[in-house]
Amino acid sequence: MKPDLSILLVTFNRLDDVKRCIESLLPQVTDRMEVLVIDNGSSDGTPEYIQQNAPEFKLEKWETNRGLAPALRKLADYARGDWLMFLDSDTVLPADAISTLLTFGRSMPFLGAVAPRMKDLDGNIQMTARRFPSAINGIFGRQTLLSRIWPGNPVTRRFLQADFKDSKLPFRCDWVAFAAVLVRRRALEEAGSIDPEYFVYWVDADFFKRLSLHNWEVWCLPQVEVLHLEHNRTSRRRSPVAIRDFHMGALRYFYKFHGWHGFNPLLWIAAAGLFSRMFLHLGLNFLKK
Repeated sequence: MKPDLSILLVTFNRLDDVKRCIESLLPQVTDRMEVLVIDNGSSDGTPEYIQQNAPEFKLEKWETNRGLAPALRKLADYARGDWLMFLDSDTVLPADAISTLLTFGRSMPFLGAVAPRMKDLDGNIQMTARRFPSAINGIFGRQTLLSRIWPGNPVTRRFLQADFKDSKLPFRCDWVAFAAVLVRRRALEEAGSIDPEYFVYWVDADFFKRLSLHNWEVWCLPQVEVLHLEHNRTSRRRSPVAIRDFHMGALRYFYKFHGWHGFNPLLWIAAAGLFSRMFLHLGLNFLKK
């Protein structure tokens, strides 16, 4: 029987996070759902835990970490459901989260995707339902230095849709993080599937940009609050690979949607700015403990 929903999960180490995620997910999975998992070469026992504790999940093990985007693309290609739920392995779902999102999504024929509100361990809202980025968000982004020094600046507030931060009502946004989002299959088919040329960062912004070009709406449903453990806080030292991936992903996004196939002179300015920012962040990251 064809499932109503395909839940797509990519794992890479962090076994403790995976355990919490699966423990919150299992009670919500019905016989009208399928859960598809790709493990990106974990060495901490993650795939073995899944096989033992969730044998009904369809698991594919990769020997090396090929990236989030290629894994999501393969899972989306395999998925059979009318709805696809992209879920990070460091999320914890509240009871009835999946059914509530599905009910809301089915009630709106022009809805292409709906996401919950995301919170961290301290209860802070992560502001993952945003407007599409522009070049200035390179310095006024969600976690940039200027946004932390001046959090109430109008550029960051507009980008993060801060007016809706405490909203209890559903609201529209341009894009949401792939950490937890429900996507209508027909919308994905019209917009095109996940771009596997990204590694991790910006793959979600790319997808939702294409969704918008096909006039599909994206909504945030604040009544569903998902815990997102997110291990890339600004106070922590980050992997140089992650810093490079973030900036190269941003450049790919700008090239695809604003580059005029390489003929936009602003592309070269953006590239110079991104490379300068990348090397600055690599240097600052090196100084962190």
